[in-house]
Amino acid sequence: MKMWPAQRLLTTAYTALRTLRTGVVPGMAAAFGLILLSGCHERMTTENASASVQPVVPDTKVLDYRTASCDTIWLNDAGEALSNALYWLRAMDCADRLTGTQARVQARDLSADGWANVFKQSLLIGSAEPSAGERRQMLARLDGYRGVWPSALRPLLQLWREKQMLTISLLEEKGRYQRLQESTDTQLDAMRENQSRLQYRLDDTTRKLENLTDIERQLSSRKQEMQDNGQGQKSDEPAAVKPETGKDDAPAAAEPPAPETAPNESKEH
Repeated sequence: MKMWPAQRLLTTAYTALRTLRTGVVPGMAAAFGLILLSGCHERMTTENASASVQPVVPDTKVLDYRTASCDTIWLNDAGEALSNALYWLRAMDCADRLTGTQARVQARDLSADGWANVFKQSLLIGSAEPSAGERRQMLARLDGYRGVWPSALRPLLQLWREKQMLTISLLEEKGRYQRLQESTDTQLDAMRENQSRLQYRLDDTTRKLENLTDIERQLSSRKQEMQDNGQGQKSDEPAAVKPETGKDDAPAAAEPPAPETAPNESKEH
């Protein structure tokens, strides 16, 4: 008959007590028996505790798609894969590894039926740096299947959708900033051109004023020279001597006027 470890220990303790009773002092036999019984009790308690605490192994296993091949992951349409968040995380990683052209070609090869294929296309196009309008179209198509999203994937899909909305807001802000920058550059170019014209006019006016100033200076200098020359000539000429006339001298009589001659009479015929 098969005996448990605790039963074997009790049997051993009983045999030892019987032996000690026959050849040893009864008090020592009783003490030795108590020691054996206490050891037996501790071992039975430890075995019961270890037997009660056992790890529970789940019946179902979750596949790890972190090492799945990117070449075949887009063709996997199994239900257990599409409802596995690790599968979609691997799909996002594979989409980021593709170039923009490769991602768009791969997206065109997928059929646009069902939420899973629409989400796959959205992941592929999202990695090709689409415009804000394209991202809005992706979200609109994916939102059309909101009612059939697996409940286990709703947090993941919602996070991806919020990321796309933030990206759209960022692209729109960049577009507004770009338009503002272009408008500012245009205004600055117009101001520079206007400044160049004003500077040219200012330089031209300044040059004309300098020419006028030079002409005025030259005229003033010539006028001063002419005045200086005129005064010098007057000082060099001798003064005219007037003849002296006596007080008693009468002025010369004026000559009588010549008699007027009558016009020649015409001869009588």
